[in-house]
Amino acid sequence: MNEAELLRCGLLAGAAIVAGEPYEMALTDGLRRTVSADVATITVWHRGRAGLPEITVSGQETPPADELHTWTTEFRGHPYFANLVTTGDLSPYRTSDFLPFHRFRDTTVYRQLLAQYGLRHQLAATLVFSDRELVFMGLLRTLRDFSDREVAAIAAVRKTLSAALAYDAQVRAIQARIRRESPAERTRALTLTERETQVLQLVAAGYTNDQTAMRLGIGARTVRKHLESIFGKAHVSSRAAAVAWWLHRQ
Repeated sequence: MNEAELLRCGLLAGAAIVAGEPYEMALTDGLRRTVSADVATITVWHRGRAGLPEITVSGQETPPADELHTWTTEFRGHPYFANLVTTGDLSPYRTSDFLPFHRFRDTTVYRQLLAQYGLRHQLAATLVFSDRELVFMGLLRTLRDFSDREVAAIAAVRKTLSAALAYDAQVRAIQARIRRESPAERTRALTLTERETQVLQLVAAGYTNDQTAMRLGIGARTVRKHLESIFGKAHVSSRAAAVAWWLHRQ
């Protein structure tokens, strides 16, 4: 495993997500190359109309419709997803962390979906898990299982991608809210004081509260007060969301 290159792939994918650019194909190519996986995929499940799931898979040809249907009905029988649904744990796990292969091969998921490809060893990590969306990475091999070191490296990549996707979701929610605002609401929300604007500019540049206070010659407590005022005007609850709100109004 080329750990440095793997982490670089994760950082580049995270940057693409934040920039609103496609990231899936470059990431899956990088995962296959750096971890020596036979298959690497990014799978996105959305709750579509009438509550039915809509599934997109990047990194391989889209599976046939009947195979996708089997996934939607049988995925809870996969030990990784059974654990995810039960505990909410997004961490990467190997299938072998839950079941030895001789037991896993007897599951419906393996017999109907994986046996035909000869893929014995799996490593999965969840990036987004909500009522409306599930996004996860899947790595598969035929001959050997994934090592503890590989699991740890994928865990680091997962954190980067999860943070980027969470930021992207905040941006999209803010954009949707801005589109719904009336002109009067938009004008009122844009009314930041000169000092609030200075604080937000520094926060957007990556400054901490203490660094912002030092740069502006004010106290850290005053910086927090300005941020609280900005959060109220933007109807957000985090620094990242406030920056996203501000940038998308410029």
